[in-house]
Amino acid sequence: MKLEGSEILLSASDLMRFMGCIHATAMDLRYAKGEPLFPAEDTEDAKILQKQGDAHEAKFLAKLRADGNLVIEFGRDRDLPASAKETRAALFAGADVLFQGAFFGLPWGGWSDFLIKVDKPSLLGAYSYEVIDTKLKRKPDPKHILQLVLYSDLLAKAQGLQPEYAHIELGNGERFSFRLLDYAAYARHARSRLERFVADPPATSPDPVKMCDLCRWREVCQTHWEESDSLALVAGISRSQRSKLIAAGVTTMAALGQHNEGVPKLAETTLSRLRTQARLQTARRAGGRPSFELKPFDPSRGLALLPKPDAGDLFYDIEGDPFYEDGLEYLHGVWFGSRGSGEFRDFWAHNRTEEKEALRQLMVFFEDRLKRFPRAHIYHYAAYEVSALRQLTSSHGVGEALLDQMLRENRFIDLYSVVSAGLIASEPRYSLKNLEVFYMEARTGEVKTAGGSVVAYEKWRETGDQSILDEIRDYNRVDCISTQLLRDWLIAEVRPPNMEWRDRGGADEGAGCNLERAAAEQAAADELRERLRPVRAQLGDRLADLLFDLSYFHPRERKPAWWSIFDKIGREADELVDDLDCLGGLEAVSATSVAGRYWQRTYEFPAQETKIDVGDCHIEVDGLPSSAKLIEIDRTSNRAVVQFSMNRYDDAPESTCLVPAG
Repeated sequence: MKLEGSEILLSASDLMRFMGCIHATAMDLRYAKGEPLFPAEDTEDAKILQKQGDAHEAKFLAKLRADGNLVIEFGRDRDLPASAKETRAALFAGADVLFQGAFFGLPWGGWSDFLIKVDKPSLLGAYSYEVIDTKLKRKPDPKHILQLVLYSDLLAKAQGLQPEYAHIELGNGERFSFRLLDYAAYARHARSRLERFVADPPATSPDPVKMCDLCRWREVCQTHWEESDSLALVAGISRSQRSKLIAAGVTTMAALGQHNEGVPKLAETTLSRLRTQARLQTARRAGGRPSFELKPFDPSRGLALLPKPDAGDLFYDIEGDPFYEDGLEYLHGVWFGSRGSGEFRDFWAHNRTEEKEALRQLMVFFEDRLKRFPRAHIYHYAAYEVSALRQLTSSHGVGEALLDQMLRENRFIDLYSVVSAGLIASEPRYSLKNLEVFYMEARTGEVKTAGGSVVAYEKWRETGDQSILDEIRDYNRVDCISTQLLRDWLIAEVRPPNMEWRDRGGADEGAGCNLERAAAEQAAADELRERLRPVRAQLGDRLADLLFDLSYFHPRERKPAWWSIFDKIGREADELVDDLDCLGGLEAVSATSVAGRYWQRTYEFPAQETKIDVGDCHIEVDGLPSSAKLIEIDRTSNRAVVQFSMNRYDDAPESTCLVPAG
């Protein structure tokens, strides 16, 4: 966005930013008009993204040239109107590809990535052009559609013909093509909204969104939140919760901490949590010491998830690089033993082949450890480690059976779930680094955050400097040690001493890991691979791998649905209230009745938006999913009637949640 004479020139980037955050657009407009504002420099992540994007663009340009296309390339060092005139002349010249072609027609202008010649007559002659943009993402984003419709509309004015299609060259090498007529109305409406906003800008205030970390106004917004004691500072608060509080006249964190009345459409349990969170943070910001309060005991969440410590327990952390093509899990770190004399194992991978081998070694290590310590658990912080292992074992076909068995036996203990559902802390976030104020000294070293680890690894890919990998290893090792210290702190200083240890089957019953079952499943997979050896020898790896994958297609397809069910069941009720796929916070308002072979009960739930409707679903009982059926739902009275089998439970639960059937 910039002034072009007395008018504001808008670009596709402005449109995409506007759709993500109108306050960022308001700040851009003020800056363009000359207000003394100071945008932040690009973050290291933003610089890496830009570099990766430029490389992807250059790779596609080289491919077009290698395919024999005549390419005209324009520089972006000239002013836009002059570049647009050059582009228009080049369109009439009829080259196969125009790279960085420019368009200018107030209030819109900009540089397209590629214009590709197609055999469709226009004012240019027996041909016309369509727009192709390169994007790093593996899937198209709605904002990309807005950008390409804009460029296509500007192109239409130049060539006298509306292109039929536009295309995105994705980061995985695939091309996504879409029919412009299917999206033109939406995109033009978005543009008209931005034009009206610029013509008569309303007052705006910053609200946290996904793009904040990469925005050039992030420091200005953070200062505003700090100075205004904004609700945005309250840890774990959602956008919809902030909106409900503001509508009720609660506009600051301090006010929320002292608010003792109800808030329309906000569940009392949620309001109570937010009130306590705000009160503790307010005291901490005023110079108080770190503090926490326990949440009401829940036998299926929080501190109840902690198993009895075992000498074989492991503390696990992954470092991944999202900027590597299709992503790369480049380091698995595992810490075990006592605090003072523990041992650290690291499994490295710098390409896809090494990633598979590192995974194989890791799973062998897990298996050997569980043989020696049948009651051991693997502790990690947040969901990334388990999600990554699910993806890695499925994509590489390594350790799938063992991972499934470990998941069935609740071997993985997510300490973030324990903390977030078990206590309310005075810190502004619930990251591992924020919680360390309770149990360890501040970190030292160059690499201190996961984002810093990624940036450092990208620098290593450029330089090959071993000292960078050493720093990353040290950071990962400290993360693993911190995970153990957090577990120990939770047991020693947070968990009530009279609380029973977790008992949810599998390893928690002391039976040890059922390695025989996992071994049998693995043996069946190995046998199938052996039977396919003649196919591999005669017809190649691709066909043999395809036949193997087809044999396991249905079991693998079922896994993500069940993973999603278990993941949702493990979340807190107020989180599920904000999840459109779920119905959270159900509290019984009737006694249990019998309907044939089923229990049936009526529940009341807090006002919420939900896609859940009458039919099959899963109900949470004691922290585990059970097949159920939603018989009735009344969104006016916020009541639901749920029915589920008698086979597993003696009665219907007093409180629960509903998640999709999968």
